[in-house]
Amino acid sequence: MHKLTTRAALMAAAFCLAGSSIAAAQTQATQTQATQTPTKYWFDLNGGAQTQSESIEMTNSFPLYGETAIINTAQGVDGGGLFDISAGYRINAQFGVSLGVSIFTDNGESSVAASIPSPVVINRPANVTATGTGLKHKEVGTSVLLSYFRPITDKIEAVLSIGPVFYNVSQDFTTSSVPTGTQSLSLGSTRERARTAGVNIGANINYFVRPNYGAGVFLRYAGGNADFDSFDDLRVGGVQLGIGARLRF
Repeated sequence: MHKLTTRAALMAAAFCLAGSSIAAAQTQATQTQATQTPTKYWFDLNGGAQTQSESIEMTNSFPLYGETAIINTAQGVDGGGLFDISAGYRINAQFGVSLGVSIFTDNGESSVAASIPSPVVINRPANVTATGTGLKHKEVGTSVLLSYFRPITDKIEAVLSIGPVFYNVSQDFTTSSVPTGTQSLSLGSTRERARTAGVNIGANINYFVRPNYGAGVFLRYAGGNADFDSFDDLRVGGVQLGIGARLRF
């Protein structure tokens, strides 16, 4: 009887230990699965730079004082700071879709060189130069992207993205006129707007301090060509790079 009681006690203890081991294993597996399951939504906020510069050269000629006046204008759009924000939805562990908006602005100058006929003497043009300032340029690009996620470690991931980008662009162009009876230049500016589309392709490397937040760097090309009334085929966008915050929820 004593031996039977002892065996029963040992069997009960064994079952308890086995049950505890199974429960612990299940709990650990559940926790591991939870840490590996990606969050559904993401939000990226970036500051960076657009590296592309573009030149705008225009020539205008018109009859004046019985001869022809010629005005050459050169102005540019330089690279500069970029603000970028995007939000996305993760379809599964590898793929997601997002909507992003980037804003780039520049404040440029122009150089104007003109040959202006004399109002009183034939074949006696004056060579005149002038500089225009405060020429604003703005690009707002809206991108719809398909993203591919590739974990590198438990804290680092690579994200590759591709999709179309749609630009709304505004550009100030220098205008020139010759006051009546003079050989001088009067400068002004006019603002024109255009829309265009292009491609956005790039990569992010993200590091997460916690599963729901971290930081990342990006490098991409997002660009197109815009046509204005005063100038055709102005390149917008270009190579962009930057750094920012990463949120996952």
